[in-house]
Amino acid sequence: MRKLRLVRIPRHLIIAASSWLSKIIIAGVQLVSVKFLLEILGEESYAVFTLLTGLLVWFSIADIGIGSSLQNYISELKADRKSYDAYIKAAVHILFASLIILSSTLFFLSDKLSSLYLTSFSDELKNNSGSYFFIASILFIFIGVGSVVYKILFAELLGWKANIINALSYLLGFLDVVAIHYLMPDSSITFALVALYAPVAILPIIYISFRYIYVLKAKVNFNTYKLLLSRSSGFL
Repeated sequence: MRKLRLVRIPRHLIIAASSWLSKIIIAGVQLVSVKFLLEILGEESYAVFTLLTGLLVWFSIADIGIGSSLQNYISELKADRKSYDAYIKAAVHILFASLIILSSTLFFLSDKLSSLYLTSFSDELKNNSGSYFFIASILFIFIGVGSVVYKILFAELLGWKANIINALSYLLGFLDVVAIHYLMPDSSITFALVALYAPVAILPIIYISFRYIYVLKAKVNFNTYKLLLSRSSGFL
């Protein structure tokens, strides 16, 4: 009898397939969510929600280029069979500082920025626009900072894990939206933002927290921070 041989699928094909599947899932979630969000929020509030989600692109710079810088160093050190734990640890420190600085700044500026960004709406929505703007900004800053996880995994040739985390986070967000649609059908813009985007923000942060515990003993010096920051400027 012939022995059955398991077909070994090339890693790059697995990553490519998972990438396409992830994109399809995320696109599907965003498309289907529109119906539920419209029913929850109504047309005017949904218009505000849509404008706020546009901030996601702007706050993708919350990682200040550290993610791409770290990805390069991991790839280089991995090729030389050297440890890159110190770079991951240093990157987490820098990103935590970025998160605190940006969040604190927006705490004081949200009212002013929202009055410029969210115009032509009813007085009721305008009165709450500062809090909506702040909540959306905090969520998207966390998403921007958490994106470093995907850079780490791709550098480690584990892009399929990054794609799974990304797709899963959006699926969980969609399930949250469905839940509030049936359980709290008159929810506010804040609830809708948190429902859809909190999982997208939290899952990568949980992963990077576990990675940080793993590299906690790595020794970091001033030069490690300097190298990460000097290269990160080229990715902004």
